[in-house]
Amino acid sequence: MESFSDWNAAVAEAVGALREPEFSRSLQGLLSALVPYDIFMVFAYFGQAQPICLAHNMDEARAEIVIHAYTRGPYLLDPFYSVTTGPERAGVLQLKTLAPDHFYNSEYFKQHYERTEIRDEVGYLTRPDGTTGVVLSFTRPLDQPAFSTRDLARVRSAEPLIRRLIEEHWSDVAERFPAGQGHPHLSPIDTALDEMATGRLTRREIEITALILRGHSNTSIAELLTISAGTVKIHRRNIYQKLEISSQADLFSRFITHLAK
Repeated sequence: MESFSDWNAAVAEAVGALREPEFSRSLQGLLSALVPYDIFMVFAYFGQAQPICLAHNMDEARAEIVIHAYTRGPYLLDPFYSVTTGPERAGVLQLKTLAPDHFYNSEYFKQHYERTEIRDEVGYLTRPDGTTGVVLSFTRPLDQPAFSTRDLARVRSAEPLIRRLIEEHWSDVAERFPAGQGHPHLSPIDTALDEMATGRLTRREIEITALILRGHSNTSIAELLTISAGTVKIHRRNIYQKLEISSQADLFSRFITHLAK
């Protein structure tokens, strides 16, 4: 962290920019005074609606991979997105603690996340209106170390301030989403999978398919659903047979192709 006077100056600038176009730039400066990072981005999530990117610091070529490709469908498999659809109200998030046990071997990670060249990602989850999830996240690239324990301590210490700034600046974020798409209890990934399978999968099979795509192993799925790993294997075999596929790569490809349509 920079000196205390630099931090105070960055805080003052961010407060002064609330609800102004330069707020995003001021917020980036505030984070830079806290920890070094590469990518800065802010996403809003609301029920079944496609996420909205509220701010970022990337050029268009990199934003195409990290922002635009993500919002076309892969976001449904993102650990950060999964948290926004759950009961957690606010807090500091880190990719490596959110990710399922086989996330780094999942097709989502191989086909999307690796292309972003992100090594580690940390974010603040806020709820400006109580339901809409706004996640400000910042990353480290592959050629830099992950966020350290000391970095995370600084990030957590600043959480009350940064959360309040986000909630104040984007307090009306829900109004940016189409009416009727913000129900917080619907599961858009289940809906997409049911459509993709044209009704061939049972409710339990859809649930397991979603967990496979998100990067859970058979053991992890068994623990989450309180069933045996053997039962998960049977469900997995039935899912592949019904969809006429033979691997997780085929499943991911089918899912992404369906979303693109």
